[in-house]
Amino acid sequence: MASSDEINNDKLPDHANVAIFPPLLFGLSLGAGFGLRAIFPSPFLSDRLAWIGGPFIVGVALILAAWAVRTMHAGGASIPTGAPTDVIVQGGPYRFSRNPIYLAMVLSLAGIGVWANSLWFVGLAIVTAALLSWGAISREEAYLQRKFGVQYSVYMESVRRWL
Repeated sequence: MASSDEINNDKLPDHANVAIFPPLLFGLSLGAGFGLRAIFPSPFLSDRLAWIGGPFIVGVALILAAWAVRTMHAGGASIPTGAPTDVIVQGGPYRFSRNPIYLAMVLSLAGIGVWANSLWFVGLAIVTAALLSWGAISREEAYLQRKFGVQYSVYMESVRRWL
């Protein structure tokens, strides 16, 4: 006879059941940043620093995102939050961060803020990170813990959530 935990797990969906669709959150944050910048400019850097630092940070974010996606595909894992996960990817950028794609999203928002010389984006990057932690990451972690148990616990103990 199955234990109550097994019965309860059988009724749960085989995906993270996130409250926030991360690409949509990123798009909304980006749109809000440009909208707020147009209405209430909030420069905080010299133009030279903005034009050097911004593209650099955005470039790092894009490289990190591409590396993370490539590592996920090579490891046979699914990326969409609504799809089942069959493996825990621990190579590539996942050796340093459990969420390199989300880290890349937040970094790119901050980088766009530097490039556009708008403090709004930096604030939105912080809000986006908090919303991702609450609405996506915590739910993904609960799902992976439920699905992989000790294997995921060991990974969580050895690799930080963000960086």
